[in-house]
Amino acid sequence: MSRLRTIHRRVCVIAALHLIAGAVIGGSAATSSAQETARPPILGSGAGQASSSSTIPNDGPVPLRLAQAQVGRPTEKITFLLDFTPYGKHAPFFAALDKGFWKDAGFDVTIVKGEGSATTISSYAAGAVDFAFSDTPTLILARSKGALIKVAGVIHDKSLYAFGTLEENNIKTPQDLKGKRIGSSVGDASRVMFPAFAKLNGIDPDSVRWVDMTPPARAASLMLGQVDAVVLFLTEGPTFSAKAKEVGKHWKVFPYADYGLDLYSHGLLVRDDLIANQPDRAKRFIEATMKAWAWSIENPQEALAIFLKHNPAVDPDQAREHFRIAIKHLLTDTAKREGIGYIDAEKMRRTVDFVSQYFNIKGVSVDDVYTNQFTPKLFPKETAF
Repeated sequence: MSRLRTIHRRVCVIAALHLIAGAVIGGSAATSSAQETARPPILGSGAGQASSSSTIPNDGPVPLRLAQAQVGRPTEKITFLLDFTPYGKHAPFFAALDKGFWKDAGFDVTIVKGEGSATTISSYAAGAVDFAFSDTPTLILARSKGALIKVAGVIHDKSLYAFGTLEENNIKTPQDLKGKRIGSSVGDASRVMFPAFAKLNGIDPDSVRWVDMTPPARAASLMLGQVDAVVLFLTEGPTFSAKAKEVGKHWKVFPYADYGLDLYSHGLLVRDDLIANQPDRAKRFIEATMKAWAWSIENPQEALAIFLKHNPAVDPDQAREHFRIAIKHLLTDTAKREGIGYIDAEKMRRTVDFVSQYFNIKGVSVDDVYTNQFTPKLFPKETAF
């Protein structure tokens, strides 16, 4: 198991935090007047990990073949910031660590847990970390305020945004959220997108009351009746369902996509300056990470075992369900046709147009927010598990 420790380093992100939080929360949640960003706890480090061969594609949708490790390249220590506290959907990143995908690309990676997409993007825009994994609509909002970042490989090709509750709370439609308390971290992507979801469904976004809390606190707060609902990603659903069952209650989830909001969601982020000045560095990281995802899809049991080694507090059965949902939302028709991670221009245009309309932003074009130039052509074959 990787050694857990906490890195504290002050970074000047006050302006970035207000810039993004102000845009994405839209007044629904209170924010402090000044914030400092410290690096969150390390979740895994590549130092000392054994390397194995990574995978690359052939010239078409055929089985993956072994790649040669980079020879003679010095290893660079870098940090990779997640969107959230790690759970089963993050398994391929830990596989990239343990199976040598990042090491073969010349990187000694430290994985850092996130606290919501808005916070992750703030930190990445400020240069506090080297690479990041976060939400596309949240990035579009940040881009409108000056955060020069692009998505360079989509992972959640199909939207995972959702809110959930207990059947006992008698919330049967989105309209029943009016006047209710919703638990969430401030930077949660589903919270960021809630105003657009609400408007689509005839709800005043200000008619709900947000209760700020850390991501792990949501389940207990819901079960104890401290909130009426929570926002989440569908990949988290198995955890909430299990917690509800433990206390004799019944979990109910409302996917935003079922109510008109199916946009691109999370992907690998790259800053514009890195694309312009260090394209080889960006390409090596994106390719290695996508190869780890392809390997994990074909070797899910081993990928989960690696994840659980680094994150033993996560329930194995729940982690398996988390990962199954993540794979389902990655292997779309586009991914099967163009390769995993590929971003379709028309769907990204719809995503940008939707966010621009519902959040009243201007000046962000589709070409501003994504690139396919670093995405390898990978066509993994899904393995049942």
